[in-house]
Amino acid sequence: MHIGLLPLDERPANTRDPAMIAAIAGARLHIPPAARLSARRRPANCATLINWLDTVAPQLDALIVSCEMLGYGGLIAARTSDEPASAIIARLDWLRTLRTRFPGLPILGFNVITRVSNADDSIEEPEYWASYGTRLYRFAQLLDQRGQGLAIDAELATLEANIPTAHQHDFLQRRLRNHSVNLAVLHLLAAGVFDTLVLSSDDTSPYGLPSREKRWLQEWAQLLGFGNDLAASPGAQPLAQPRLLMYPGADEVGSALVARLLNAQAGVAPWFAATYAPPHAAANVAAYEDGPIRLTLERQVHAVGGRMIEQGDAADIWLAVNAPLARRSEWLPEFAAAERTSRWDELQTLANAIAARQARGQPVAVLDVAYPNGADPAFSELLFAQAALPELAAYGAWNTAGNTIGTALAQASVARLIAGASGRAAHERFLLHRLLEDWGYQHLVRAELRAWLRATHATAEPDAATLPAALAFIEERLNTLIGQLPGFAGRYRITPSSVRLPWGRTFEVDFVPEAAH
Repeated sequence: MHIGLLPLDERPANTRDPAMIAAIAGARLHIPPAARLSARRRPANCATLINWLDTVAPQLDALIVSCEMLGYGGLIAARTSDEPASAIIARLDWLRTLRTRFPGLPILGFNVITRVSNADDSIEEPEYWASYGTRLYRFAQLLDQRGQGLAIDAELATLEANIPTAHQHDFLQRRLRNHSVNLAVLHLLAAGVFDTLVLSSDDTSPYGLPSREKRWLQEWAQLLGFGNDLAASPGAQPLAQPRLLMYPGADEVGSALVARLLNAQAGVAPWFAATYAPPHAAANVAAYEDGPIRLTLERQVHAVGGRMIEQGDAADIWLAVNAPLARRSEWLPEFAAAERTSRWDELQTLANAIAARQARGQPVAVLDVAYPNGADPAFSELLFAQAALPELAAYGAWNTAGNTIGTALAQASVARLIAGASGRAAHERFLLHRLLEDWGYQHLVRAELRAWLRATHATAEPDAATLPAALAFIEERLNTLIGQLPGFAGRYRITPSSVRLPWGRTFEVDFVPEAAH
């Protein structure tokens, strides 16, 4: 199968991961050359992307399109550019021409309800975010709460007095523009240009302008007849595979839609069943999300073309979910002692269940979403002691719950389509990559690297002078950590000089595992 992908941006999660997942099933993913994609704050030239799509379309069995990339030139451009909605919508409307030329080509689209970052950091935002980011985040929450009738006028007035009027207007005008684009994308679905559309929520929360805009879009979806697709209540099942999906996520959507296409081509709709540790935490809301984790999981299952069932023994894939904690924060060393008393027994039970189901031959995917941005060390210790790691259908623990779940479900479902030694090798490489990145780098190495940089260079992030040493540090540590992974130790190493920091910061990493010689 030949699948075209116009990714959300150039980061490995949006390019490398979907390609590795396609390789598991023996499919080929066509992505524009790196020079045609965005480069951090530099947007892609959208005209060259249209030319690429025009050229590659005749070779494709299906196409996945990020509306951020085609319309704005990438994810960051969607947050920072000054182009009017009319220019962005005009680029997206070119897809109508593509649909006319290739009426039988499946076209899957995805777009993001723009986040409101809760940090005084402008790396991915307009420049004024460096001074007013946390205040604008609270501003967005209060506007939504006021719209829902909550008594917050006094706090809102105080906050407004502490944010320059020009920044408030720019912030709201950008959101209005991007909401207009989301409405236009929904219209493309209604017009039959898209066969499937994902409107995901990037770094959202129960209150805020993103949640408010999501509700507006859901109302239009109901009016346009996509109400059954949304399946608003937990546990509800659509009558058929939904054409519209709305859920928390962003960087995993390309991988999920690749899996959806591969499952559809194979004529399968895998059944998933989930067990949560602790069970009541299925109702918890993960950090950066706006609804219970159970609902996030069900939406992500629908995205890959599967369905949820209650009977674990009847499932094609059993999901072991280390559920989000109520504290909604990243893991900190001071949590370690408490976890030994408050959560250890529940995590031990989950690890035992994983080993038991593997022993019976049932595919198991591990979704470690207790904390954002890295694995839970307590669960990791038990998992590595109990489970046959190379036999897992998937493992995920890397970023937000939606990112983690969507990527892991994509791998787990496509792992059922493996045919031949190359597919098995591709599956194991991606599994090792996730273990090394999610547990090894995100939880351990990143903190160690930042501490080393602070101690030696008085900064937590590398610059041009320190980058080579930082990359060597990462490569050495990851090679050491491979030796701590049962079933992988001694069989793999990091390809020398393959480590890179795609955006020059420690948050994202890329590397290539290879067979040890």
